[in-house]
Amino acid sequence: MPETIAKEIVFRITQLFFDEGKKVTQIRDTVNRELKPDPRLTREAVYPLLARAKADGYVRVIPPVHEQLAEEIVNRFGCERGSISVVPTLEPRFNYLVAEVAAGLVLDILRRLKKGGQNEIGLGIGPGRATLDFARHLGELLNTELGLPQINLHAIGAGCPTEWPEYASTSFFNLFPRHLVSRRFGLFAETMVPTKEYQEIIKRAWLDDAFQQRKDISIVVTSMGDMYDEHDLFTAFLKKANYNIKQLQKRGWLGNVQYRPYTSKGPVPQSQQPWRSVTLFELEDFEVMARTKNKHVVLVARQCAQCGRTRAPALKPLLEVPALRVWSEIVMDAATATELLDAPVS
Repeated sequence: MPETIAKEIVFRITQLFFDEGKKVTQIRDTVNRELKPDPRLTREAVYPLLARAKADGYVRVIPPVHEQLAEEIVNRFGCERGSISVVPTLEPRFNYLVAEVAAGLVLDILRRLKKGGQNEIGLGIGPGRATLDFARHLGELLNTELGLPQINLHAIGAGCPTEWPEYASTSFFNLFPRHLVSRRFGLFAETMVPTKEYQEIIKRAWLDDAFQQRKDISIVVTSMGDMYDEHDLFTAFLKKANYNIKQLQKRGWLGNVQYRPYTSKGPVPQSQQPWRSVTLFELEDFEVMARTKNKHVVLVARQCAQCGRTRAPALKPLLEVPALRVWSEIVMDAATATELLDAPVS
């Protein structure tokens, strides 16, 4: 069956099934009458073509959002209305749904910015498992969307654990449709460097160019980590750098955003960090960006896929402490939201 005819058939089957509510036998007869495929469509052939409709972008399955939990989080922590999305995932294996909602959110932001007159938009992406899922879903959405601005992709963090290169920001660039991407800016450096050498390191020519471009980034999408989760990527780095994780926990280290650590009071001073990550933005930069018109910092906070630990303990300071309001929108899973609401008020 020629590919062009096959696409027409898949679309028409999708239309008949979802828009007109036709039965499979009716779909078969209608397609055979209207499009006259050779060989003729059988009843059994309709089912796999319906499955193909999602892959071809004719059908989008949108995860539901738990509006009541989101409203309770907004009221409990004094967040701006519309800034919190809660996805009712049943268990960690459905983590991808949280990233899928984040992708839909960013698509809506792109539409609004385009409508406001921005024809080219910088999108900064952090490393990690959640942002990999996000990039995959957003790339799929962009493939079927018309009238969007051109996108400049920026890796806002350098590298990743050696054994997990698929979680490095630059590896996500190939998930985006080429026709929408104008430019790409990688950040190629060691993931962790000595803090005392940091200011000299970022002045190097191959890094300075990436730092010069950060002013053009309108949307940042990043995940977060938990110092008490042994599967956290940042914690893995610290262990390799011979940090005593339990000692850091005793000093109040709770979590990280973009591999920048914080406590329940605010960002960890750099003087306490012999080693640090190479990243375009500090936590203070995110806090300012999140308050700036037409700028967005979308934070994805979801359970650990390996052990099921929620991000609630590490996320709570980001909701309570003004210096840690490093986000404009948060997308979280229901387990994290429920644990946040059950936690005592600080």
